[in-house]
Amino acid sequence: MLVFTCILLITCDPVGQSLGDEKMPESRIPSQESWNPVIRINSVGKENVQARADYSAHYDDPREILFIGKVKLDFFDLDGEHSSIMTADTGRIDDRRHLFTARGNVFLESDSGMTLATNILYWHEDNELIYTDQPIVLTTLTDTLYGVGFESDANLENWTIKEPTGVTYREFGND
Repeated sequence: MLVFTCILLITCDPVGQSLGDEKMPESRIPSQESWNPVIRINSVGKENVQARADYSAHYDDPREILFIGKVKLDFFDLDGEHSSIMTADTGRIDDRRHLFTARGNVFLESDSGMTLATNILYWHEDNELIYTDQPIVLTTLTDTLYGVGFESDANLENWTIKEPTGVTYREFGND
C-alpha cells in the first residue's frame, strides 16, 4: 500500500503544471479550479454562449479563465435557440476584453450544416463576431472554400474570407 501511495504522489502534477500547450508559470496559481465545468455567458439579458471543458482554471490577475481538454462552446441566437457549436483543444476567456480564444483543432459547426476548421479562432462577446487571421477551411452545403483570415457571426450566416485561395469549377445553366 505504501508503494502505491508513493507512485501516486510522484505521478501527480502540481496545480497548473499539466495544462498541455497552455503551461502556466510556477508563480501563477488559479483562484478557482473546476473539472467538467459549465460556464454560461449572458449578454443582452439572455444566455448566448455555454462553455464546457474537461478542466478550467480561473485567475484573478489578469482576470481570465483557461479551459483545457475537450473545449466546447454552444452558441445561441437572440431568441435563445441553439445556433452552432465550437470545439477546440484549449480555450481562454479574457474577461477584460470580453474575448474567447480557442486553440488547436478548432471546429465550428452551425445548425444549418456549415462548418469551419482552423487552428485559432476568436469570439468577441461585445460584437458577437468570430474571427481569425489563420488558414481556414469553410464547408458550405455546396462548396469547400479555403483561405487565410475569416470573420463571421457565430451562426456562419454572414461571413467573409479575407484571403481566399484555390480554384472552383462550376457549370452555369442557360436559363
